[in-house]
Amino acid sequence: MKIHITQQAAAWYIRELDLKAGDSVQFFGKVYGKDGFSFALAIMEPSRPEVEVVIDGVRFYVEKSDAWFFSEHDLDITFDEIRNEPVLDRK
Repeated sequence: MKIHITQQAAAWYIRELDLKAGDSVQFFGKVYGKDGFSFALAIMEPSRPEVEVVIDGVRFYVEKSDAWFFSEHDLDITFDEIRNEPVLDRK
């Protein structure tokens, strides 16, 4: 499992969440009902990161305890210019 995040997507998170160098963003999965899977995020320091990438001093990561959600996939974060927001996908 790896995290791929474009510079444009990282810049959006940094700007919209008012992140500074040294901050950390955790990505994890949420389960709703029978077929409801979605991505979530939290601004918090990692305790046991499975994977991480640092862009402009900000750490984007997935904890070991959340690796099950990605089940051998990579987390791919790109930027949708039409919607003006990041797009998260498991690939």
